[in-house]
Amino acid sequence: MDQEHPESFKNQGDTIKVRGVSDVLLILRDRWLISLCIALPIALTIAYKDLQVPEFFSSSSSFRLIPPPAIINLQKVDQQEQQFQLLVGKHRDGLNSQELRMQVITKIENSPELKREMLKPYVESGIPTSVGSTVSYSISLSEESRPRFTITSNARSAKSAMIIAREVQSEYEILHRSNSSLKVESAIKTLERLLDREMKKEKDIQAKISQYKAEKEAPFLEDDKKDISAKKSQYQAEITRCRIERLRIESLKSQVLAVDNKIKSRKVESIEERYALFGEFFKIKEINQFGRIAFLREDLQKLYSTRKNYQEVGTGYLEKHPKMLANARQIRDTNMQILSEIRNAISDLYERENQLLALEDKFSIAMNDVQIEAKDVSLIDDTLRNFERELQIVQTSSAQMQKRLNDVTIEQAFPQEQDNPLQKEQFASLPASAYSPDKAAIQKKAATVFLAIFILFPFLLEFIDNRIKSPWDIQVFLGRDLISGIPKISNIDEQERPLIVGNDLDDGLAESFRSMFSKIQVNSLVDFPKVILVTSAIPSEGKSLISTNLAFTCANHGKKTILIDFDLRRPGLHKFVGLENEGGLIPIINKSAEQPNYIKENLDSELHDIHPNLKMLTSGGKTRSVTELIEKNQFHELLGKLKSSADIIVVDSPPVGLFPDAMALSKIVDDVIFVTRYGKVARRAAKGLLSNLEESGSNILGVVLNDLPSKKSTGYYYSGYYGYGYGYYRYKYYNKYYGGSKSNTG
Repeated sequence: MDQEHPESFKNQGDTIKVRGVSDVLLILRDRWLISLCIALPIALTIAYKDLQVPEFFSSSSSFRLIPPPAIINLQKVDQQEQQFQLLVGKHRDGLNSQELRMQVITKIENSPELKREMLKPYVESGIPTSVGSTVSYSISLSEESRPRFTITSNARSAKSAMIIAREVQSEYEILHRSNSSLKVESAIKTLERLLDREMKKEKDIQAKISQYKAEKEAPFLEDDKKDISAKKSQYQAEITRCRIERLRIESLKSQVLAVDNKIKSRKVESIEERYALFGEFFKIKEINQFGRIAFLREDLQKLYSTRKNYQEVGTGYLEKHPKMLANARQIRDTNMQILSEIRNAISDLYERENQLLALEDKFSIAMNDVQIEAKDVSLIDDTLRNFERELQIVQTSSAQMQKRLNDVTIEQAFPQEQDNPLQKEQFASLPASAYSPDKAAIQKKAATVFLAIFILFPFLLEFIDNRIKSPWDIQVFLGRDLISGIPKISNIDEQERPLIVGNDLDDGLAESFRSMFSKIQVNSLVDFPKVILVTSAIPSEGKSLISTNLAFTCANHGKKTILIDFDLRRPGLHKFVGLENEGGLIPIINKSAEQPNYIKENLDSELHDIHPNLKMLTSGGKTRSVTELIEKNQFHELLGKLKSSADIIVVDSPPVGLFPDAMALSKIVDDVIFVTRYGKVARRAAKGLLSNLEESGSNILGVVLNDLPSKKSTGYYYSGYYGYGYGYYRYKYYNKYYGGSKSNTG
C-alpha cells in the first residue's frame, strides 16, 4: 500500500500473503463435483483397460542335484568338484535346450487331450494359434550345495500352466534317464526313420523350386527385380520432368495471354506503336531468345539510331527525304519480321506443350507395363519365398533330428555314469489364482490417479480462471484493501436495489453498507468535507448500486451528503429516485459560463432533496466532452461550492476501463472506491486500472467485491477474511440474530 496510509492499514494488508489451509479446502469444496466427474471416469477407464489383459497362471516343478559323496563331506577333491560343476552346466543347458522344448511340444501335439486343454483359452477367445506358441517356461538355478533347478511355466489357464511344468519335468527325466538302453535303440530307429522322411521332403521341395523357376523363366529373379526397379525410377523421373516442363509452359502461356489481352485492349495506329506494345513479350525469356528475334531487335535499334543521325545531320533530313523514306521502310519491314517471329515463338510454346503431353502419355503407358511386370515378378518372388520357408523348416527339423541321433549314438557308445544324481523334488500343481493382471496393483494405480486428478484439477481451474473472485485476489494480487463484500441480491427488484438503504428494503444489506461507511472512515486520509469517487472497470459491475446506497448510508449517519450522477454518457441515477433529468450538472456549467454568478445564486435550486441529509445533483443531459467539462473553471467552482455545503460528496462515474472521465476526475477528488463484480474482470486488468488511478494522485480507499455467490462469500469471509469482508458476514447472520426473513443472497 502507499506509504502515506496508516500503519495499521499496512499491517492488515501484509498479514495475508499466501493461501492458507482453509483456502485450499475451500477451493476443493467449490470444485469437488466437477473434479469428481473428471477424476472418476479417468480412474475407472485406466482400471478397466488394465483389467482387460488376458489372465495368466504360473506353475512350477523342480529337480534337486545331489552331489557325489566326496563333495557332500566337504572333501577337497578339485577333480570331483570340477566334474560336479560340469554336471550342473550340462543339466542347465539341457533344461534350457531347444531340443527339450521341441520334445515337450511334440508330446502335447500327439496327445489330443493335452492339446485341447492347451488351446482351449485361445479357441474361446477366437484367436488362432498353435501348441508351440502356447508353451512358455523358464529355468532358474539356485546356487547351493545341492543346486535346485526350478521350472516355472506361464499359460492362459491354470491347468495349461500345470501341464507345461509337468511335461517339461517328465520329458527331461526321460531324456536323461541313465538305464534307457532299450529306449535309446528305439529312439535311434525312430530318429533315422524320421530323418529319412525329412530328407525326402527336402529333396521334393528343392525339385519344386527348380521346376517353378523353369516354368516362370526366372532363373535370376533378383536381377529382374533390380531391372524393374531401375525402369520404374527412370520412367517416373521422365514423367515428373514432363509435368514440371508443362507447368512451366502453362505459366509462360498465361504470361503470353496477359500481354495479348493488353495489346487487344489498346488501339494501335502504326506498326511502330504495335512493336512498342509487343515489347512486353520480350520480357518473356523463351520469346526473346526465339529464332532471330534478338538479332532483329539489334537491327531495329541500329535503324532507329540511323534515323536519329539523319535528323541531326546539318539542318536534318525531312520526312520525305529518300534516306528517311528508305529508313522508315526498313524499320517497318523489321517490325513485321519481329512480329512474325513472336507469333512463331507462341506457336512453338503450344507445340512443345503438345509434345510433352504425348511424351508423358508414352512414359505413363510404359510405367503401367512395368507395374504389371513388377506384380508378376512379386508373385513369383512370394511363391519362391514360401518354398524357401518350407524348405528351411524341413532343414531345421532334419538338423535337430540329426543332432539328436548323433547324441543318442554317442551316449550309447560311452559307458553309463553312476546312478543319476538328478532327483525330482517338486511336482507341478494347479495354481490357485492368476498372477496377471495384478488386481491389487491396478486398484492402487487407479486410486492414485483418482486422488491426483481430484486434488490437482481444482487448483488448475483456479490457476486458469484469473478473474477477481476472492478477498485473496484483492488483498494479495491487487495489493488493495477489501472494503466490503456485497452478496448476490435476488429477492429485490433490480430498479429498487439502489434504494436498499434509503427505503429500508433489507436490514441485513443495510448493515453491509454501514460497515462499508465505517471502513471508509478508517482508510480515508482526508477530514470532512470530502469527495468520494465511485468507479469500476467495466459496465454492469454495480457501481451505481454502491454509490446510491453509500450516499444514503452517509446521510443516515448524520453527514450532509450530495450524490452526483457523473455518468454523463449514460446517466440513470435520477430514474431510481423518481426525478427528471432536465436540470443538473451540464446546464449549470453551461449557464455559469454566460452568467458568472449563476452557481452562487442558483445552486440550491438545482439540488434535489431525496432523503434527510441527502441531496442529489443530476447530470442534466448527456455529453461526450466530459474531460473538457472537467477542465473548465466553472466545474471547479461548482465542486468547491458543493464541498462548502456538504460533508460528503459521492460521485458516480463511468467505468474507468472504458472512458477517461473517471481518470480525469480522480485527480481532483479526495478518495476513490473501486467496485468490481465477482468473476467479471481479470485480475491483471483491474490491477492496471488501479495503478493508473494511483499514478494520477488519487487516494484509493479500497475495493468493493459485489455480487458474491452465497457459498463463496460464506467460506471466504468466515475463514480468514472476516476483518476485510465483514460486510457479508454481518449480512449473513443479521437476520438470524433478529429473527428476520430468509437470506437475500442468490
